[in-house]
Amino acid sequence: MKIGSGRPYLTGIVPTGIVPTGFVPTGIVLAFTVLIAISAQGAEPLHGLAVGAPLKHAQGFSHFPYADPDAVKGGKIVLSAIGSFDKLNPFTLKGRDPFMLATLVFESLTDGALDEPIAAYGLLARSIEVAGDGLSMVYRLRPEARFSDGTPLTAGDVAFSLDVLRSEAANPFYRYYYSDIEKIEVVDAHTVRVIFSRVNPELALITGQLPILPRHFYGGTKFGSDFTTTPVGSGPYVVADYEFGKFIRYRRNPDYWGRDINVNVGKYNFDEIVVKYYRDDVVRLEGLKAGEFDFLFVNSSKQWAVDVGGKKWDQGWVIKEAVKHSNTAGMQGFAFNIRRPKFQNREVRRALGLAFDFAWSNRTLFYNQYTPNDSYFDNSELAAEGLPSQEELALLEPLREHLPPAVFTEPMGNAAPPERNVRDRLRQAVRLLKQAGWSVKDGVLTEAATGREMRFTVTLVTPTWLRIVEPYLSNLKKLGVQGEMRVVDNAIYERIVRTKDFDVIVATFGQSQSPGNEQRDFWHSTSADEEGSRNVIGIKNPAVDALVDAIIIAPSRAKLVTATHALDRVLWHEHYVVPHWYIAAHRITYWNRFAYPETLPLYFNPFIHLMFWWEEPARAEALEAAMQADRPLTLAR
Repeated sequence: MKIGSGRPYLTGIVPTGIVPTGFVPTGIVLAFTVLIAISAQGAEPLHGLAVGAPLKHAQGFSHFPYADPDAVKGGKIVLSAIGSFDKLNPFTLKGRDPFMLATLVFESLTDGALDEPIAAYGLLARSIEVAGDGLSMVYRLRPEARFSDGTPLTAGDVAFSLDVLRSEAANPFYRYYYSDIEKIEVVDAHTVRVIFSRVNPELALITGQLPILPRHFYGGTKFGSDFTTTPVGSGPYVVADYEFGKFIRYRRNPDYWGRDINVNVGKYNFDEIVVKYYRDDVVRLEGLKAGEFDFLFVNSSKQWAVDVGGKKWDQGWVIKEAVKHSNTAGMQGFAFNIRRPKFQNREVRRALGLAFDFAWSNRTLFYNQYTPNDSYFDNSELAAEGLPSQEELALLEPLREHLPPAVFTEPMGNAAPPERNVRDRLRQAVRLLKQAGWSVKDGVLTEAATGREMRFTVTLVTPTWLRIVEPYLSNLKKLGVQGEMRVVDNAIYERIVRTKDFDVIVATFGQSQSPGNEQRDFWHSTSADEEGSRNVIGIKNPAVDALVDAIIIAPSRAKLVTATHALDRVLWHEHYVVPHWYIAAHRITYWNRFAYPETLPLYFNPFIHLMFWWEEPARAEALEAAMQADRPLTLAR
């Protein structure tokens, strides 16, 4: 899910918890499809860009309302991550970079607002001009911007960044995402002109999210294979020290150039941010209880309901909060690799999905904390409901030959209540399988035409999922399906997903408030065979391709929503995944020495919001005294 962080980092497959986290340690690119109130060439330069309405924050605004300009600077916060890391370059495909590296060390031209669905403001750029024809734009850089080694940041670094990130040395995501940028021209030391190859309403905003790399530092290196050089960026933190697979320590740069600009006021308050690595969630939670780190974003419903509690919480030493958000939920589910012949029949995939009993899982395993996914864009206006509208039909009718009839005849959303009786679901699955030419032979579901048996493995990266997958496989066994599950370590899992060498995985497809170019990487035929793409399913569907293109070139918010509804229907009725669930809150627990602004943003992940937190010395002292005296800490948050 791309939530307005304004920082370049990737979203995608996050199978490390029980609900989608919406981010991965490689960072995220904030995607906006826009109808911008643009300036014509020669008009007054803009301080930001927004969708279809005036910017919420006027020229010269002092700070974002979800930031506290009086936040205390100093102190330290220790975070945690699962798994390991083996590189210090967050922009390459191979290897795993440390959590928060791209977010803390590197910057982009603009920074996204967390209280507007689709808006960005100047960060490295002091002003923005968009041509009236939508085919170019100009960024004027802040002359005071510096990299952490003191070298001035120039227009040449911007042009270099696009070139290297679209090269074979970088993650292929960037090639897809910025494919409609023809080139970047260096006008002078602090001015660049971006030329687009076609009109693409999203480009004016996503160009601003390009991570800017120092040409003098990375230009002479083997970018795609140099994983151990300590990175240099223009961001607020530098890498102080690290040990691969164990920890990384970020230290606030005392000479950071941008600490006083409005988008950064009240932000980046900790002198140090440390990330410690753990092998599994059980050990990690024990580490929190022992005070080894300070803050935990809880993915597991069982952990939240059962394990996040006890004396330290009862005494008020540790806080437990469910913080509401308005993020688009996206989709999480068991994703089929349809490159495998056994998963290429839509009705077979539908039948396999019917064996998953969400109602039982939510009641028995999840303590009724979740809402079932019934869209790829849940928790937003982007989720399709009911039958197609006339506007959607205008997009879908020309594609009818490539679409299942259900797209036109079966409702979605609230009009399609989930079937709760698993026996009825399994009976329906048997009928679908028989119609598709599958029946049980010697106890195994077998395809009559080929003799192919329905055997597959669900590959997992954490044992947390075992208790969820097991009852699903048990239901599948009643259909004659021979399913297995295996847990592999992070390095093996990343390779398996990158090379698409799996049967079924747990996948999340995070979405922003305004989908756009990133949809190519999720669903488009051109990304299906690309190593490292997020099209893990292997979709090659002309109808999907056409609807992805319709989203990308949508000239207005209304047309964007319509195209997204149409794509949602097609993805849903193709049964590419077995849908899971979502929750419209971030479940967090942390030691009671921190504070954050009273005003919460609307669209955020908890780690982006952490950048607005601070450590209160008086609260930290009170906590220490309460623990020493073994008495409650009565301070309110």
